[in-house]
Amino acid sequence: MSAHIPLTPADLRLYDAFAGVEPAFLWRRIMQSGVDPYDRRKNRGFESNGDDVDLDQRDELRRGAHRLSLRLWTEGRCEGALDFHNCSNIAATGMFIESPDPYALGAIVDIEFNLPGIPDPIKVTGRVVSKLDELNAAENIMGNGFEFISIAAADQTLINAFIEANQLADR
Repeated sequence: MSAHIPLTPADLRLYDAFAGVEPAFLWRRIMQSGVDPYDRRKNRGFESNGDDVDLDQRDELRRGAHRLSLRLWTEGRCEGALDFHNCSNIAATGMFIESPDPYALGAIVDIEFNLPGIPDPIKVTGRVVSKLDELNAAENIMGNGFEFISIAAADQTLINAFIEANQLADR
């Protein structure tokens, strides 16, 4: 059962303004605007300067690798349970997976996913390094940040090449 989210007058004006407009056109306009629709930091009041090696409220470097925003379906196995979730960004060193019921900090999860255009699944083992839940995040961005702790060299090469190709395409 999905939750009903009430529409505001601004939502209705926006809906009326774009009624009949092709979704692909809207997506291109969003992407051309330079606004990252998957940047969760904006939902928490952070502004990114676009380099993705940002500092957050703790004044310390959070990540050393470029994050690529994308949507991937993932399978996660932890303590015998199988979960399916969406990934909202990936880096050479980890990924963020959205979940209404995030894993505990430090949990070890076997993750499997397919990169767009690559038929073979990528398998990694990740450690939960961040947890956004109902206590510290809006419901629509709950999930976990994972650090890859085990990945085959061929899979790492695929992830690196995929991210690099997308960075080059964005220039």
